[in-house]
This record gives sequence, C-alpha cells and structure tokens, in this order.
Amino acid sequence: MRTKAIVTELVSAEVAVVSVERRAACDGCHKNADGSGCSICTLLGGKNSTKAKARNRVGAAVGDTVEVESRSSRILGYAALVFLLPLLLAFAGYLLGAYVFSLGDWAISMAFVALVVSFVPILLYSKLVISKRLDVEIVAVCDPSRDNVPTP
Repeated sequence: MRTKAIVTELVSAEVAVVSVERRAACDGCHKNADGSGCSICTLLGGKNSTKAKARNRVGAAVGDTVEVESRSSRILGYAALVFLLPLLLAFAGYLLGAYVFSLGDWAISMAFVALVVSFVPILLYSKLVISKRLDVEIVAVCDPSRDNVPTP
C-alpha cells in the first residue's frame, strides 16, 4: 500500500517519523458529510492523521512530502491479530463453558473472560515485536515543482 506523508522528525540517518493523513478512511464515512472528519477519527481523538516511524533510505529531510509504502499482508496480519484473535478466543471460552465443563449458565462469563484475556498476548506481541519493526518505508521524495510527482 502506497500513500503520501510528510516527514516530521528525523530519528537517525535511516529512520524518520512521518505524518500520514487518513483521508481514505474518512472519505467513505457517512458521518463525514461536512468534511470535518468521520466518527472513527473522532473516537481516535479528532485527528485525521497518524504518525509512524519509517525506514528512510532515500534521504528525506524534515518537511519533505514523501511517498511511503507498507506491505498489505503485514497490515492485514495485524488486523487479524487485533480483531479475529479475541473473537476466536471468546468463542472457545463459550464452547469450553457450555460443552466441556457443562456450565451453560457460565458460558457467557467464560467467553467474556477469554475475550479480556485475549488482549494480553496482543499487548505483549505489540510491545515486544511490533514496536521494534519498521513496517513503513519511504520510497520516494515528492518534487514540489512537478505537482507532487514522486522522484526515483
């Protein structure tokens, strides 16, 4: 997935912090009729942009408009981890309560506990693995004199 971003900070010679506008997410939202942002952006603090660390092999400087790229498979994997794992574990908790332990009245409680507990491995994976990765890479610096066409 490719999108445009603005370099806001240089962490090191090969790592930069970029600000990416989440315009695509807001464009399809029915709550964005006035153009001020969608309901998801409001839930996330009213911002329609997010910051990420990016690998900077092209030598972009602070203030440059750049084209960034991330692997869709990795992003989809993170989404599956955050959304599907809790659902699967909640379902497993329900099945354990209802069928294995014959606790029909407690099955929903066990599903809720499994749902809450499922966020522990997600948090650990996020802190130990994901926070050390650079999933975004700056692939080109856009030339402002050529209507933001990326330069190789």
